Amino acid sequence: MIRQFNPQDAPSCYNLIHNCISEDSSLSAAVRRKLLESETPQSMEERARFFYVAVHESESRITGLAGLDLNEIRLMYVSPEHRRSGIGRALLGHIAAMAPKAFFKDLFVYSSIAAVDFYRSQGFVAKGSVSFDIGGEIMRTMFMACASNSFPL
Repeated sequence: MIRQFNPQDAPSCYNLIHNCISEDSSLSAAVRRKLLESETPQSMEERARFFYVAVHESESRITGLAGLDLNEIRLMYVSPEHRRSGIGRALLGHIAAMAPKAFFKDLFVYSSIAAVDFYRSQGFVAKGSVSFDIGGEIMRTMFMACASNSFPL
């Protein structure tokens, strides 16, 4: 089941994000550490005040989450033990339906290197690498876009 995030979800979402970042081997140890230091249940609640966040719930447990800010995918995490089960695709379809297509022709994401293949499999095209400064550490990402009217829902 996919539903909108509520504040009571913050601790579970924090744990899910923490587990996903910890297992992302495409990130350097220093970047992983900086990202984990900045993540809290309160930061999760704050995100949900600024943009739309959806959670995937299975057997009363949050197994994935996704966030959309206008036409930018800002969050996309699926618990490691539930990957390749369709949760990511379902969440992506859900948030894509929320994008205001009358204003934006594309959805875009700054994908972690580890998630590039997932986004490609969903119709996104790599447009170029982009690096971000995360507390003095450089995190590499791939800017990817997909036409919102051709997104497989």
